[in-house]
Amino acid sequence: MIHDRSEFGESQLPLKESDLVLRPLDCKVGGMEPICILDPDHPCCEDVPRKEIMFEGGQVIKQGNSAIVSLKLHFNDPVEEFIFDRIRNELWRDAGSRLKVIREPEEGYQISFFLNTEMVATVEQREALIEYWEKFSTNMRRILTDGKMVINKYVRSKAEASRLS
Repeated sequence: MIHDRSEFGESQLPLKESDLVLRPLDCKVGGMEPICILDPDHPCCEDVPRKEIMFEGGQVIKQGNSAIVSLKLHFNDPVEEFIFDRIRNELWRDAGSRLKVIREPEEGYQISFFLNTEMVATVEQREALIEYWEKFSTNMRRILTDGKMVINKYVRSKAEASRLS
């Protein structure tokens, strides 16, 4: 496994557009191109190197024509974790046409995304994904704060209704 920048203790660098370049495979076995990151033992993927790139707030694991990008988020309490788990599940159900969320994130991370060559074919696509991930943590912080405010308001109203007058 190659640890690009982390070999030199520089794992806190931002993700670069070139880190997301994936290449289609010329696979002569079977009718469909395998997804190497999910099927590394496929005959067409055996000799394709697996590469791990650490970046600020996450990691990319890529192998030929596919990759998994994982993000590490920090929670202040179990309520935030619960709200985020619900959000991640909704994103897994439908993250939009340009992104696929993996149901169970990579170990040590809170959310993981699957990529294939079609999702990162152009520089513009790769830059848009990087921008999305850079804003993801900030957007989640706002959503979690709003979610906790709604929960707290609900709890206060139910406690008020339950008080003995």
